Amino acid sequence: MVSRYTFLGGRRREHPGEEGYVDLYSRRSAALVLLFFGLTVFDAIATVYYIDHVHGSEWNPIADWLLQQGRIVFVLGKGIPTALLLLFVMLHKNFRYGRLALLIGFGFYLLLGLYHLVLQVIALAIDAGYHFGVG
Repeated sequence: MVSRYTFLGGRRREHPGEEGYVDLYSRRSAALVLLFFGLTVFDAIATVYYIDHVHGSEWNPIADWLLQQGRIVFVLGKGIPTALLLLFVMLHKNFRYGRLALLIGFGFYLLLGLYHLVLQVIALAIDAGYHFGVG
């Protein structure tokens, strides 16, 4: 999984579809993982913003505990483990379950990001005086 080439210079190049470890990754793979990480950071920041401005609540008890420790602790508490898991998935991206984990995780955070955007639009509309619902 990790070889001397990982730290001293890559030798095993990326070969899509082959099950095996690589030390050099395509720009596409790196961009996807960075976008995935960006979505998780957006989720953390949007959660903090929503809770602070709309007085929402966090449903996840672990995330709620992190929020009670402070906003920076919350963002770091979500970001650091996610970054480590993404590195692990990136190492296994040529394996079936690694690709599946990347696809499911990316899809989940993409939908979650869209959900946050909808929440923000609703919050802004409420702040502007618009009311949703039947009257």
